[in-house]
Amino acid sequence: MSGWWPSSVRRSTALSAALLCAVVFTLGWLGTRELLSSRLSSSAVNATRAELARLADSYRIGQPVPPAGDALFEVVDDSGRPVASSENLRRWDPAWTPLPPAPAGASANWEVTTKATLKPGDHPQWREYREYTVVGKVIDSGERRLTVYLFVLPWDTLQTLGTFDDTLVFFVPLAVLITALAAWLAAGRALRPVEAIRRELAEVSGTRLDRRVPVPPSRDEVARLATTTNATLDRLQQAYDQQERFVADASHELRSPLANLRTGLEVALTHADRADWPAVARQSLLDVQRLQRITADLLQLAVDPAEIPAPEGVVDLADVVGEQVAERALEPGPAVVSDVDGPMPVSGEPVQLERLLRNLLDNAVRHARSTVTVRLSREAGEAVLEVIDDGPGIPAADRERVFDRFARLDDARARDAGGTGLGLTLARDIAVRHGGSLLAADGDPGARLIARLPLRGM
Repeated sequence: MSGWWPSSVRRSTALSAALLCAVVFTLGWLGTRELLSSRLSSSAVNATRAELARLADSYRIGQPVPPAGDALFEVVDDSGRPVASSENLRRWDPAWTPLPPAPAGASANWEVTTKATLKPGDHPQWREYREYTVVGKVIDSGERRLTVYLFVLPWDTLQTLGTFDDTLVFFVPLAVLITALAAWLAAGRALRPVEAIRRELAEVSGTRLDRRVPVPPSRDEVARLATTTNATLDRLQQAYDQQERFVADASHELRSPLANLRTGLEVALTHADRADWPAVARQSLLDVQRLQRITADLLQLAVDPAEIPAPEGVVDLADVVGEQVAERALEPGPAVVSDVDGPMPVSGEPVQLERLLRNLLDNAVRHARSTVTVRLSREAGEAVLEVIDDGPGIPAADRERVFDRFARLDDARARDAGGTGLGLTLARDIAVRHGGSLLAADGDPGARLIARLPLRGM
C-alpha cells in the first residue's frame, strides 16, 4: 500500500467512495452545466431573433424603434455605411468596424448568424471584451435595402450559470462528505462481524480449541467466512483430539509391555548365572510382538480418514472369508467354519478387508468355547459379514463401548493378554472407511459382530 493511501479497510473504503463521488459529481456538474449553457444560449438566440424581427418591421414601415436597455444593434446600408447603431456599441469598442451588409443577390428573407468581438481597450468594463453571437436580417423598404444586426446578450445565461455554479460549489462537497461518512459507517457495520471473528480467533490456542467464531445472521460473504472458519476449527480440534488420543493411548498401552520387557531383562541380568535365557528371549519376543501390534494399530487409527482416498479396487469378500477360514483351520483353538452365499464383490483394498476380518476372528476366537461361524450374505444391496462365537456374549449395555479404544469390560470378555484392545476399534474404522458399518448384536448365547459393506455396482 502506498504511503498516502490508508491501510485500514474502513478508511480506504470511505476514501474510495469520496473520490468516486467527487469524480462522478464533478463530471455530472460539468455535463449539466454544458447542457444548461447550450439550452440557455439557444433560448437567448431565439429571443434575439424575435426582437430582430420586431426591429426589422419597424424599419420596414419607416418608424424605427430602437431596442431598449443595453441592447447592441447596428443598421448598415448596401454600401457598408452605418445608418444607426446602439450607443453602447461605440462606447464599448471605440475602434469598432461596422458589420458587412447582406450580399448583393440576397433574397428578401435573408438572415445570418455570425460572430463579433468587442475590444473595449481601456474601458473599465473589461468583461465586455468577449465574442458575441450576432443575428442579422435584410430589410427592403422599396427605396433602399438595409441590413439590421442585433447582438445576443449573454448576461442572463451567465447569471443563471453563475447561480448554478455557486449552488453546486456548496452541494457537491457536501455530497462528497455525506457519501464518505455513509461509506465509513457502512464499512464499519459490515466489518463488525469480521472484528468479532478476529477477537474470537485471537482466543484460540492449543488449550482452547473449543472456541468458535460468531456467525452473523446475514447470508453474505462474512457469514460464509465465519461458517468456513468454524468448519476449519472443527477439523483442527478433531486433529488435535486425535493426536491427544494417540499420545495418551500410546503412553498408556506401551507402558505395560515395556515394563514387562524391562523387568524380565533386569531380573535375568541380576541372576545371569541362573536365568533361563531361552525362556527370557521367548518372553521378550512376545512383548516385542505385542508392542509391534499396538504400534501398528495406533498408527493406522491416527491417520485422518479425510486424507485417505476412496478405495477403487474390487475385492470379493467370499475369497477373503475363504482364505481367513483356511488359515484358522491350521491353528489350535476353537473350530472356525464359514457359510458363504456366493461371490460378494465390494469396493475396497484387499489388505484392509483381510485385516477387518482377521481382527473380528481374533476377537471371536479368544472368547469362543468351541466354534466360530463366519456367515456372508447379501441384503438390500449390501454384503453382510457376520462373525458369531459361542462364548459368553456381550451385554447389551456394552455393545457400543466394545468399539472404544482399549475398552475393558467387567465380564468374561475383558481384554486378556493376547489382544491389544484396538482390534474392534480398527475393524470399525476400516468398515467406515469403506462406506460401511460395524456393530455388535446378540448371538444367543455368544456374541455376533455384523459388518455391512456396499456391493460393487449395486
